[in-house]
Amino acid sequence: MENSSKGIFWLFFSKFFPPIINFSVFAYTARILAPEDFGLVALALAIIFIASSFMPSGWRDAIIKYQIEDVLTISSIFWLNLAVSLFLSAIIVGFSLLSFFDFQSQTFNLAIMVFCLKLIFDGLFYTLNIVLLKQQLYSLIALRTIFSAVISAVIIIALLLLDFGVWALIWAQAILSIANFFAVYLPTRKLVTFQFSLASIVKLNSFATYSTLTNGVTSALNHYESVIIGAVLGKRELGFYNVAKRLSTIISDIFIGTVSEISFPLLAKKQEELIEFRKAFMNSVYFSVLCLFPLFTFCFINSERIFLLLFTEKWLNAVVVFQAFCIMFAFIILGIPQKNIIILSNHAKWWFQLQVKLSLIIVPLTAASAYWGLNSLLIVLVLGKCLNCSVSMWKSCQLLSLNIKEYIANFIVPLICCIVAAITTSLITQFIPPFKFILLDIIISATIFFITYLAQLLLFDRKKLVNIGLILLPNNHHLIMLAKKLNIQEPQ
Repeated sequence: MENSSKGIFWLFFSKFFPPIINFSVFAYTARILAPEDFGLVALALAIIFIASSFMPSGWRDAIIKYQIEDVLTISSIFWLNLAVSLFLSAIIVGFSLLSFFDFQSQTFNLAIMVFCLKLIFDGLFYTLNIVLLKQQLYSLIALRTIFSAVISAVIIIALLLLDFGVWALIWAQAILSIANFFAVYLPTRKLVTFQFSLASIVKLNSFATYSTLTNGVTSALNHYESVIIGAVLGKRELGFYNVAKRLSTIISDIFIGTVSEISFPLLAKKQEELIEFRKAFMNSVYFSVLCLFPLFTFCFINSERIFLLLFTEKWLNAVVVFQAFCIMFAFIILGIPQKNIIILSNHAKWWFQLQVKLSLIIVPLTAASAYWGLNSLLIVLVLGKCLNCSVSMWKSCQLLSLNIKEYIANFIVPLICCIVAAITTSLITQFIPPFKFILLDIIISATIFFITYLAQLLLFDRKKLVNIGLILLPNNHHLIMLAKKLNIQEPQ
């Protein structure tokens, strides 16, 4: 458990600093470029991400699912991902050369060709990164990822200073993907040889096929709305949407991404024993809500200040989009452990079918709502996340023989504490005159919010807090002493 705690620290470390570096570059770029520039890049990237939904990601997941270690199978999965990414890139290049649509300007077509590099190297990166995750080599992931982020940031800043304009934003994506690949290739290069076994690929089909379809549909559903916004509302509206989404994604990658990458392998180790499986699931959900709900609640109530501080007034139209993402993340936070339970319980086929059925409802509604404006589209997106989370909640509880009321009661206290803290902070800050520096307003708001939140938790949920603390830090002397005072015998 101590190694697990260190692993969590290193994984968070690797998730926190590279996005901060990349975000600094992104924020500087947003101050220079126009919303239309961001819209062009967002539309090109959306097409790349939708193309990447056809990547054989299920075979990568199989490395953790079946704890694969042999070089032949890992190499086969690596070369399979390379072959598929090259095939998809060839299709995209053909699409850019033919120019079927009005939005395919020369800059757009060149940008999407550059992004093919991202498609190729991302596929290889995720394959090898999963090998490191399986081995729990979090310190290597942290050091290599930070190094690649620094190198790519230096190159991007140089392009900005040389007045490359929108091309700095375009090359930022490709350079980071290339750097990330080499960051994970160096410690895993001995596991990748010039071998390929079709039999090794075929034997994983039962799990990998449906996992691939599930991941593919999920990825497509995460990016299809950008194509709709760009086509219906235009590149300017897509620019506002993209900046809000990128800010949300950076926060999500740091925190939600860390929880996801930790929970899947840990839950996988408990999957053989139902009671332990259920206990790990409940702890995962509680810890996720405890840490992440207050973060996104605070961002929601301070969204306008955050955008003024980071991007200036020209991006204020993106505030409502960012607030919508904060609401959606509440459902995503709950959905991650639910999805992991469903996949690990060999119900990947059911999950895939659910995504297909929901997409048949949500995608047409999203496309139709775009004609009524961006706000209508955002409402549909939030409702879609809510519906997805609700159905997967029912299924995961069914698989674990868990009562839904018991499941909700597990995290109801931190949820209520978030709401009360948000209301209290909003009321108090109304009586505080705004400072000249927006950062001071945000700091004061954060102080009031998190003190209110933590005070409520210590008052109403102290035993559970100590219990979670003992699971993460079982040898902590202060936690052990506090547990004895509260009559907590062992972590549950």
